[in-house]
Amino acid sequence: MRYTALPWFWSDQYDCKLQIVGLNQGHNHTVVRPGASDASRSIWYYRDDQLLAIDAMNEPRSYAFGRKIIEAGINPTPQQVADPATDLKALVLGK
Repeated sequence: MRYTALPWFWSDQYDCKLQIVGLNQGHNHTVVRPGASDASRSIWYYRDDQLLAIDAMNEPRSYAFGRKIIEAGINPTPQQVADPATDLKALVLGK
């Protein structure tokens, strides 16, 4: 089995920690997931039903579980992602 690394990036921009996983090239819609505070959120990039990438701003939990979701080939629906009540950890665990 060949290992293919998932692209990722992080940067501290003043009071914002930006974390990116995946490549958003070719996306045709996005979903904004609210964060734990007004200063945090994540943008989830989709091509049709395929999750491509996530940009997380001050939202390390969305980044961490989003990375695992992408690596596992899981494709949560945009409605699941947009709902802050959706447990990202449960998606990773298949619950």
